[in-house]
This record gives sequence, C-alpha cells and structure tokens, in this order.
Amino acid sequence: METDPKPKKKLNSSNKYMKFSGIAFQLAFLLSFAIWAGGEVDFLMKNKSAYMTTLFVVVAFGGFMYNLFKDLENLK
Repeated sequence: METDPKPKKKLNSSNKYMKFSGIAFQLAFLLSFAIWAGGEVDFLMKNKSAYMTTLFVVVAFGGFMYNLFKDLENLK
C-alpha cells in the first residue's frame, strides 16, 4: 500500500501576508503581559525601580523579533 505524500501547497502572495495580519495584536498582548508580570515581580521583590519589568519587556520583545525573523525567513 503506497501513500503519496501530499505536496506542499504554494501560498500565493496574499496568503503569505495574511499570515502576519494579527502581528500587531500579538505584540501588544505580549508586551502588556510582560509589563504586568514584571510589575508583579518588582512588587514582590520590593524593587524601587522597575528592573524586572524592563528585563521582561526586553526579553519578550527580543523573542518576538527572533520569532518574526524566523517566520519571514521561512516565507521565501
């Protein structure tokens, strides 16, 4: 019994870009969550400055940009 692997569908140009249509909402949610979580950690650690908030936001944004870069690289 032979099974033919399904050929990969080529995305037309509009479908390629529709994949990224909600990217602004994803980034907004991610940064909002990082700010909230960092604020909670700063509060629990009794930090006078927002060290953890800053760290969380930078790490979240860096991870987001890395993921976006990889997705765009695979789009070619």
